[in-house]
Amino acid sequence: MPHVPRTKAKQVNMTELIKSMSEELDYYWSLGVERDYETESCLIYKVQQHIRDSDRFSYEPCIVSVGPYHHGSASLQGMEKEKWGYLDMIIRLNCDKNLLDYVKAVEALAKRARNCYSEYINMDSETFLQMLLLDGCYILCSLGAVNRLVQNRLEHSECASVHETGAVGGEQPEHVKNEDILRENDTTCQVTIEEIRKEETGDQTGYWFIRFINHDLLLLENQIPFFIVKTIFELVTVNCASPPCLTDELAKYVESALLWYPKANLDSDRTKNFHHLLHLCHIYFQPSKRLEEDSNSELGPHYINRFLSFGRKYFRISHYLENSDHDSSFQNDMDTLESGNHLNRWRRAAQYLEAGIRFKKREYDKLDPHSLLDVRFLNGEMEIPCLVIDEHAGSLFRNLIAFEQTCPQFGDDFTAYIVFLSQLISMPEDVTLLGQREIIVHHLDSDDKVSDLFTLLSKDVVFDFNGNYYLKSLCQTLEDRYQSRINRWMSWLWLNHFSNPWLAVAAFATVIVLVCTIVQTVYGILAYVNPPK
Repeated sequence: MPHVPRTKAKQVNMTELIKSMSEELDYYWSLGVERDYETESCLIYKVQQHIRDSDRFSYEPCIVSVGPYHHGSASLQGMEKEKWGYLDMIIRLNCDKNLLDYVKAVEALAKRARNCYSEYINMDSETFLQMLLLDGCYILCSLGAVNRLVQNRLEHSECASVHETGAVGGEQPEHVKNEDILRENDTTCQVTIEEIRKEETGDQTGYWFIRFINHDLLLLENQIPFFIVKTIFELVTVNCASPPCLTDELAKYVESALLWYPKANLDSDRTKNFHHLLHLCHIYFQPSKRLEEDSNSELGPHYINRFLSFGRKYFRISHYLENSDHDSSFQNDMDTLESGNHLNRWRRAAQYLEAGIRFKKREYDKLDPHSLLDVRFLNGEMEIPCLVIDEHAGSLFRNLIAFEQTCPQFGDDFTAYIVFLSQLISMPEDVTLLGQREIIVHHLDSDDKVSDLFTLLSKDVVFDFNGNYYLKSLCQTLEDRYQSRINRWMSWLWLNHFSNPWLAVAAFATVIVLVCTIVQTVYGILAYVNPPK
């Protein structure tokens, strides 16, 4: 047996260990104390590495970094020049405020902003402060939030001002020092946003540029708290008699980015309360409050409903009943398993069609608008809003799911919608079926790509099928229809025998002849039993 030398364990310095651990505890405790309710609601998370590896493009910016997570990336340095140009523009929009005023205003919120990020931010205070100011100015200018302010200045103001020089936490780039680039005769408000963008970026306003900017600004990891942007905007407009509404201006940008998706929010109903741009985007993907009423309503003659309920009573396999008492949800789950019942599930579109459930595109009505998530079941038809899918839709959908998965206080409506679609169109023929009804309009290579996209979107998603999600009543209604043998028999007859109009006419004629024969036979029997006198 070989000799194994024994190594003497190094004695632990308990005093140093306790001191080090106490310092760490104090640091993390201070972070928890400093987070008020608003900050906790605004936590900005990083996507887990194993999820990011499946599709890095969907979670990482291509052109511009906003916030600390991707700050300093070598591939994103090209847009830093434009940020400095926008900072210069912001300062020159208000003659009474200089760079120091903006720095002090953001500095007062820097600690609160740092606590909005779930990850440790390895940036010194000066660099973090400079990043917040530059990124806030970039959002204000690139999204057009100050465009109307520029026009007002052009029409009503001729004041001149020269702002202070010097960057926060470092020296300004040479292009910001050079007044000839951004000034004409030292006159404030003489240059429009469009002219600055053309001068600074070589007119990078092509389709690629705009599309990738939209992609970057709606990433979960590429956000700064809205209160930073709001504070900068308030300094710019402090002396403005009728300043534009910042939330409306940002909402207009999000609405333009979501142009092809139906939105239930009217101009008068635009939200004023959101924490960052992706949160604002998420608000537009909320179902209408009246959705549950629409899904539960059954139109048609009363006797038909009675007949269908009779069929459901005797021929369905199972029906899961929701218990509203969430405290006993675990016990309810155990009771469900012990009783042999099964939880409801979504089916493929082709399977629903076999059960007699028809599909119809829900038409958009400006007087009664609906959102993309407003799926309803009326009169035996599943009405689904039109979904336009291009190569960038997957990125937006992934980040909305990540937002809900990391911030459950904002609900799981969009996650429920994606899970519903991932099972509804789990096969290419399902995509073809909904495409024929104009429910899905895609620009991908094939229907297979659409089906694969939604399969991947639902991967690694945590979703409670037993929870109180917004499509639960619809799921139960559809499952009852699917399990009804009467519905499936009637659908089979229709699809296999009555889909041809000539066969339908022949069957109708046969039924009439049969009825006439029966009536004639009955009259013959009655005449035989009670012969006329």
